[in-house]
Parts: sequence; C-alpha cells; structure tokens
Amino acid sequence: GGWARIATVINSEKSKRTNPTLILDAGDFLMGSLFHMVAREEGLELRLMKEMGYDVVTLGNHEFVLMPHGLARILTSAYQKGGMPEIVFLNAIFSQGSSEDDTLEEVFKKGLVKPYIVKQIQGIRIGFYGILGNDAAEVSPFARPVKFRDPIDISREMVKILREKEKVDMVICLSHRGIKEDKSLSEDDRLAREVPGIDIIVSGHTHKKLKTPLKVNQTIIVHAGAFGEYVGVLDLSYENGKVKLKGYRLVEINDSIPG
Repeated sequence: GGWARIATVINSEKSKRTNPTLILDAGDFLMGSLFHMVAREEGLELRLMKEMGYDVVTLGNHEFVLMPHGLARILTSAYQKGGMPEIVFLNAIFSQGSSEDDTLEEVFKKGLVKPYIVKQIQGIRIGFYGILGNDAAEVSPFARPVKFRDPIDISREMVKILREKEKVDMVICLSHRGIKEDKSLSEDDRLAREVPGIDIIVSGHTHKKLKTPLKVNQTIIVHAGAFGEYVGVLDLSYENGKVKLKGYRLVEINDSIPG
C-alpha cells in the first residue's frame, strides 16, 4: 500500500474520465503509522488527503484514539496548516456534564466537521453524510464522554432532510459501520434495508474486500478492504432520476504502482 501509490491510482483513474470524479473515505485514516506521532501538531494525514484530492471523508473509531481533545487538535492543525477534505459526521452526542469534549464540540460548531454537505455537480445535487456504527462505537473507549446516536434513526432523519429540504438527486452515506458474513451482525446491510432513499453506502470498519458491490433494495454498498491495500473504483450514471451502476473494480495497491 502507501499514500504515494494511492495518489498515483487516484490521478490515473481521474485522467481516464471526462465525467466528474469524487474521492471518498469511510474513516479510520488516522493512527497505525508514525504519522500519528505528529498528528496533533501537524494534522498530517488530513493535509495529505487534501493534497491527494479527497473530496469528502467521515470519522471512524480510530480518529478518537487520542481522545476528543486530541482529535480537536488534529482537525484544527490540519485546517490552519494547509486544509483538509470536507468532513461529515452526523451522530456525535457531546456531553453537557463534562468539559472533556468541549474543544471537539467547538470544532464541530465552527464547521470543521459538518453533519452533511450538498454538492451540485453538472446539475446533479448530491447529499453526503457520515455515521459511526454500533460496533465501532463499542470499540471507541477513548471517545468518552462523546456518545453516538443510533445510526438507523438518525439516518432516517437525515435522508428526509436531504430529499425534502435540500432537494438532492442522490444520497451518499459514508458509513463506518461495515458488512459481515453473518447478516445479523452486518450493519450496512441493515442500514440499506431499513432506511430507504440512500443511493450509495461507502462502507468501512470491518475491513471487508468486496469484489462486487452489494445491492440491497435500491442501495449500492461498496467496501474496499483496509490498510490502503485497495482503492475501490465505482462508476455510476444518473438517468431519468435513477442512480445506476456502470462499473466497479478494486485496484490492488502494490509495488507495481509507482509512487
């Protein structure tokens, strides 16, 4: 894997297309490398992702490893020192009885992290929002005292806002919930079943390498593994008010790709 090879693949795939391209991530882009040693001071990963062309990302459980104050510092540093992709995150609940998450709450209030965004691309209005799943919340002990609203309930509310208030043509959920072989534990399958109106779920957290997209009702679900081992490439068309799958593949990030 590696950032430099991923950047090469992003540039290559964008150059092959005359239509617009969006670069998205479903969370867990922090921690796990030496970059995190200077994350609070430099916001390095987010600045790299901005430079690489990422458009919209959400937060995963690993983004909370340095606790709310640490994440607040990372976001502030990235914003001040070069910028970052747009970040959407919907289901954080900040504590009214503890000051330990106040700095992160302030960062959210400033708009460095938004509950959702809408982009208009070639006349198509696309709404994006991001959520953390139940399993991911359970393995986020350092997020305390931040808690997380039920992703299904809040997704229903958000889809209604995007469809009825914002009048979007397409809804994309960046979901740090994931998919599993055991359907009873597979959170993004359930999200697609129980929340109509989501066109695309970019799934994360469970490290699943989906070679073909899942189609649940009218929702397309993709998941491109973990640790920068793959880049998922999803081609869509929007015709007569419908989102249609035109193509999908995983690009393996290995040493055949120059950085």
